[in-house]
Order: sequence, then structure tokens, then C-alpha cells
Amino acid sequence: MSTQTRHPFYWVPNFMTLSRIAVIPVLMWCILAVGRSAESLMNTPVLLILLFIYCGITDFLDGFLARRWNLVSNFGRMLDPIADKLLVAGCLIALNIAFGPNPILLIPSIIIIFRDIFISGTREHAAGAGIILPPTKLAKWKTSTEILAILLFLVGIGIKSLHSADANLQKLAVFGNTGGLAVLWIAALLSAYTGLHYVKAAFAKT
Repeated sequence: MSTQTRHPFYWVPNFMTLSRIAVIPVLMWCILAVGRSAESLMNTPVLLILLFIYCGITDFLDGFLARRWNLVSNFGRMLDPIADKLLVAGCLIALNIAFGPNPILLIPSIIIIFRDIFISGTREHAAGAGIILPPTKLAKWKTSTEILAILLFLVGIGIKSLHSADANLQKLAVFGNTGGLAVLWIAALLSAYTGLHYVKAAFAKT
């Protein structure tokens, strides 16, 4: 009788997901700290972008390695979307604080965060009735759009914090913030649409 040995690095995918969650408060602090003190490490826009890139890379690698090494687990399936939602919500909250009271930024942020919380509850309700609601392709595009919007914002505020007189850099900063806002509204519309789809699917079968 043959027994299947566990991969020696079985712990890596979940560790990556947990490390991504641990990085989120630091990333939020960096968003708020950028531009305040040039002497502070937390102020460097490079660190801000690197932390966000780390979150993106680990988001891809944890799932890729889990599938490659046949380590897909219920814990990993639960943890990964939680990490994504915490990343998006944390960055949006920090950005709203950094930009001050701005309804053009606040409204799509509220739609996205409220939708994610509500759908988590809807999934729980559906699971209690034995119904599984797998992520749709459009919902995955929604998440990608949110990440792109946040990245554009981070580029914008990162460049602005340099206080450079270079006209091209200033244009890039404006493009980052304006583009981030436009993409965020697209993400909010996708959030509302996909959220309605999940609710209909859950309650139509219960």
C-alpha cells in the first residue's frame, strides 16, 4: 500500500497568504505617511509600491503553488479571498483618509466594501442551505479592476510626495489619481452587478 508524502514546502502557500494579510496594516500606514516626513522610512513611495507589489505577487503565487504542489485545501480557499478583500478595503479606507472628505472617492469605496461584506454573509447563508457560490469570471475581473485602481492611486500619491518640479512627473501623478478614480468607479459598478448576481443565485435556490 502506497502512501502519498506531503510536499516539503506544504506550508508556503498559506504562509504567503497570511504574510499578505500581515502586510496590509503596514501598507495602510505607508499610504497615510507618504509625503509627511522625508526622513521617515515609512514615507518612501518606493516602499509603498514595493509592499503593494508584494501583495500582488503573493496573491498569484499562493494559489499557483497550491495547485502545482496539489496542496489546495478548504482553509486556503477560505483564506485567499479574505486576504484580497482585506487588502482592497484597507487600502480604500487609507486612501479616503489621505484624500480627505471626497464623495467622488468615498461613494465607490463604500459600494465595494459594503458589497464584499454583504456577499460574504450571502455565501454563508447559501452554504447553510448546501449551495456553493463559486466566484464568476466577472467577479474576478472586478477584483483585478480594484487592484489596478489602487495601484494607480499609489503611483499618483507616491510621485506627488516627491515634490518634484518636473512637469512630466506631475502629469503622471495627476494621471495616476484621475485614472485610479475612473477605474475605481468601474470596479464599483462591477461590484454592484456581480453582487446582485450572487444574491439572486443564493436566494433563488433557498
